[in-house]
Amino acid sequence: MINKSDFHTKIFNTLFILFCLSLLSVFFVNLFSHYGYGSWQVSEFLINYQGGFVRRGLMGEILFFFAKYFDYNVEWAIKIICSVSLFSVCAFFVRAFLKKGYTLYLLPLCFFCSGPLMYDAWIKKDYLMLLFFIAVTLIYTQKKAPLFLKFLFINLLSVFIILTHEVFALFTLPILFFLFLHDFRNEQKCIFTSIVQSLLVLLPSALAFIIVILNSGDMNVAQAIWNSWHIISGLEPTELTGNSIEAIGWDSLWTVKFHLKLNFLVEDNYILSIWYWIITFPLVYYITMNALLVFNTHSNIYTPKDRNILAAIWIFQFICLIPMFTILSIDYVRIFFYLSTTTFGIFLIVPKEKIQTFLPSLFYKAADKINTCFDKLFTPSKSSMAILMLIVGVSFSTFSIRTIVMSTMVYRILLLFSQPTIMIKDIIMSLF
Repeated sequence: MINKSDFHTKIFNTLFILFCLSLLSVFFVNLFSHYGYGSWQVSEFLINYQGGFVRRGLMGEILFFFAKYFDYNVEWAIKIICSVSLFSVCAFFVRAFLKKGYTLYLLPLCFFCSGPLMYDAWIKKDYLMLLFFIAVTLIYTQKKAPLFLKFLFINLLSVFIILTHEVFALFTLPILFFLFLHDFRNEQKCIFTSIVQSLLVLLPSALAFIIVILNSGDMNVAQAIWNSWHIISGLEPTELTGNSIEAIGWDSLWTVKFHLKLNFLVEDNYILSIWYWIITFPLVYYITMNALLVFNTHSNIYTPKDRNILAAIWIFQFICLIPMFTILSIDYVRIFFYLSTTTFGIFLIVPKEKIQTFLPSLFYKAADKINTCFDKLFTPSKSSMAILMLIVGVSFSTFSIRTIVMSTMVYRILLLFSQPTIMIKDIIMSLF
């Protein structure tokens, strides 16, 4: 007689594999597609210092320097950087999950590793930033390394990537501050001294963040950057419109209003975007916290206590990313990607005895209350979790029911099967 549980597991394993294949197909389609300097993807890497010092310009300045002296395809160089970062990040999480004995079902979901990959947003700086986040966290956890070496390498990597994209500071520096504060508090009882020491350790990175915020750029700087790439390519400069370089020149107040409107006051099919947030956040939280719990092979691998620790980190990282969710961005899959991956990065890398106490106690208490409340309302089970993982999606950019559906596992699997049948249909239709 067939074991029903084993049968359901085999079905979901098959769906999981098909989902991963669909993501891989998206990757190769994007990889061999031509975007050009004017695209949002490639232009993010082209921001340089040719119009003066400006935020996000370091990587572009390096690419520009090599473009002056070497004849190479800049777009393919960017794609290689993004591809290496993408597969390195995925390899880290797969290895870490397998080492802990966790299920891999969570990794390819739209709010975790595959968020930017579902669209061509993987050709941006997100995976590169996360790779640096993982590296910085690993350096922090080296017990035998002297504090000075930790200080040196953490700040070298952090300053480099902050000068490449400032959002790195939001999901990295606050969590590092509390990790160092925990260490210094264990060495001495004086809280004031511990706070000062923690701030001093991260001072170079914090100063880099302040500097880039003060040099956000304007339209003249943006146009100069755009012209520099045309000149080096032997093309006539054109007016800058609609890409990541132009975004450097946006007025700050206009940017805040623009993002607030698109985040909370957009209608799609007569549904207001604020309802999207009310529904999405609880669902993403619920799946993130409980997927490892219900799909565990052994109860001691991921316990309710572990779930509370993970939830505390998630809540803290969410608070750090509130500016991105409200006034600085509308790229939802990318922001959820930051939230989920950095939360799990800390959870997987930092020793358990430290992550269960390094944050203020209110985060752990809040996590426990929220998880207890969810358990009373919706007791997590394999079947309910599998259904949610199949149908929950995240909007790509601003509120869009269409892109929410497109990011779901079930849609991606159907798309994988649909593409060959559409080709067959087109061939048949051409015969008539």
